[in-house]
Amino acid sequence: MKKFKLLIFIFLGFAIACTGPDESPKALVNVFLIDAPAQWDSVVVELQGVELEFVPNGREGQVEKVFLPYELADKFVDLSQLVGGVVLPVGRTEINLGNITGAFLKLGPTNTLYQGDKGYPLTLPNGESDYFGKLQIDLQSGVSYDLIVDFDLEKSIRQTSSSPIKFDFNPSISIYSGIGKGDVQGTISPSSLSPAIYLIQGTDSISTHTNTSGTFRFRTEPGNYTIFIDPKNSSYRTDTLLNVEIQEGKLNSLSPITLSKK
Repeated sequence: MKKFKLLIFIFLGFAIACTGPDESPKALVNVFLIDAPAQWDSVVVELQGVELEFVPNGREGQVEKVFLPYELADKFVDLSQLVGGVVLPVGRTEINLGNITGAFLKLGPTNTLYQGDKGYPLTLPNGESDYFGKLQIDLQSGVSYDLIVDFDLEKSIRQTSSSPIKFDFNPSISIYSGIGKGDVQGTISPSSLSPAIYLIQGTDSISTHTNTSGTFRFRTEPGNYTIFIDPKNSSYRTDTLLNVEIQEGKLNSLSPITLSKK
């Protein structure tokens, strides 16, 4: 399987005073990519960048577009590495005050799924390259905003044929602001497993997998949740954690979870 280098950092800034050469008040916007991974070894996408839809203050009805290119020379990103709290910085920019109403994730034409040593092409439907997520963020002067683009591979890829093996690729993304969210993190053993972890509230759920050390992490709205763990291995039992609390601006670190054999 091909290996890809991934630039990773954690952005800790909360608020800075942002002014441009014209001295008008501005806000700083940072865009990060994360993944809700699926069952395959690796999914590599060609990342071009993110384009924001923006309505400046005093210009209601006038939508402007602000493109944040992914600046690395190697545009190919292994989404399967973006688990356990790992994020990929896509870009950052200062923009005038106003409202961000949505964002497009822009992909290139070369995308590949790897299982073992074999690669399978993932063709974008109808040559489409832009995938939209709604947002509603009122930018305030001097505040730094983190925008999270969540690429859900479980929903994006569907196997359509087993002989020969073929896949349907229709990217599914959600975009949200890091403001007002909380985190829950845990570690599952044996770490050699690659379980699917579901965070459930009512009829809604999001999913992730563990990284190589068995760690998983969710960032979402505050509230009480159920965590369901599917080991994806018939020799192990599933596990369920009830009443898992997520608080705004806080990290809930769970006690270590050990999956038991049947």
